[in-house]
Amino acid sequence: MSRKMHLLVTIVLLLATSSPAASADPPKPFRYESYIDLDEMRHFLESQFPPGSARAGLRKSFVDDGKGTLVIHPTQAGVEKYIYDINLCRYYVWRWNISADYDGGGRLLQSYVNGEPVFPSGTQKKDGGVLGKSGHASIFKVKRPRPEADLGEKELAFIVIDADSDLKTIDDQVLTGGGPTRASIATPGKLHMYSNVEPWRSIFDFDPAGAIAPYPGDCAAEVAQARQNAAPPK
Repeated sequence: MSRKMHLLVTIVLLLATSSPAASADPPKPFRYESYIDLDEMRHFLESQFPPGSARAGLRKSFVDDGKGTLVIHPTQAGVEKYIYDINLCRYYVWRWNISADYDGGGRLLQSYVNGEPVFPSGTQKKDGGVLGKSGHASIFKVKRPRPEADLGEKELAFIVIDADSDLKTIDDQVLTGGGPTRASIATPGKLHMYSNVEPWRSIFDFDPAGAIAPYPGDCAAEVAQARQNAAPPK
């Protein structure tokens, strides 16, 4: 092989090995609106923040980049949540409630999507049957106002089992309630029943988000598609 040919082959090989790294796109900042389905958000947590992840990483994604509201648990050390509300064209207010348990060093023990644990190795949900057997337990029917959804579900109804019959003490409560699986009016998915979920970690909790984000898509098109989907077949 001539020197010129050898030099040409070397250049081609260098370009082939260096191009992917040079052209790789930087990771995009996290946006809650990029995740439409409950399973999509769960998969994001599984893949990006396994147990042992630093608290700073979750806060960067869910608070700094995503603009969610950080809420520290009032009684449990190392527990916090990131809440984000989206107004789905005035028909429903969708809430992402991502909560996390950390050890004393700020490392992730367990994360939750709307109150449901992500990892089998971490803390799991409480047993409402056990709480209900307390001698002071009560069952409450509760409604969470959502007046922004003035064209649709302005209230979210759920049931709370409270071991001491005091709704102000939040560490001994679980709830049952339903919501859609997708943040979309046109394709809301299925009714998802939340069971044995702590109210503080749920879509029903009363902590206010810093703001209610407008729906990022075309509301007129979404509503038209929803009506078409709901129309009986001809």
